[in-house]
Amino acid sequence: MTMFTKAELSAAFHDLGELAIGSGKIIDLVVYGGSCLILVSNFRVSSEDVDAVALNDQTFVNEAARVIAARRGWPTNWLDDGVRTYLSPAAKDRQAHELFKTYPSEARPGLRVYVPTPEYMLAMKLMALRIEPIEGKDLEDILSLMQVAGLQDRMDIVEFAAQFYPEARISGKLRLALDDLWRAYEARLARRDHEPPRYLGRGGPASEG
Repeated sequence: MTMFTKAELSAAFHDLGELAIGSGKIIDLVVYGGSCLILVSNFRVSSEDVDAVALNDQTFVNEAARVIAARRGWPTNWLDDGVRTYLSPAAKDRQAHELFKTYPSEARPGLRVYVPTPEYMLAMKLMALRIEPIEGKDLEDILSLMQVAGLQDRMDIVEFAAQFYPEARISGKLRLALDDLWRAYEARLARRDHEPPRYLGRGGPASEG
């Protein structure tokens, strides 16, 4: 299993930017999931996959990704646009993404990498909940994003997700998860040893202790 770090992703995006320049292109790419979190937050250091969607010329991005895979000995599908299925149509009407960085540099733009705002990322994570009890990295990601977004009430969880996914209001699995999520969130806020999460320079409230 390939694990991607921030340094490895940055190097790959540098290569992708160079390939785009060589083809006379400027590519806009939105990165989601764990790969986004390792770029812009302090609560992930690696990711098993790279979920990313090109806003223009996905065909070129797919071909360039295969070139980079061959150079680095990575799986040919290391850059996966399957997340496109889970994107919110409502995000187009909101300020749901921010520019993270330009590669290889701002002076030589070939690739512009965008990431979702913490609000959009949290809504996506909430809607991706499974029926079974939440645990592990997915739970920690959601709790960290709840802190950054500043959720203050249990029922805020549903309305928050509904900003981007109106179907959240009738999601049985989300409502079933509310009590467990809120208990875990309150426990996290009460911990003495928890470092406040950061995402795109925004921080959540410190633990109360």
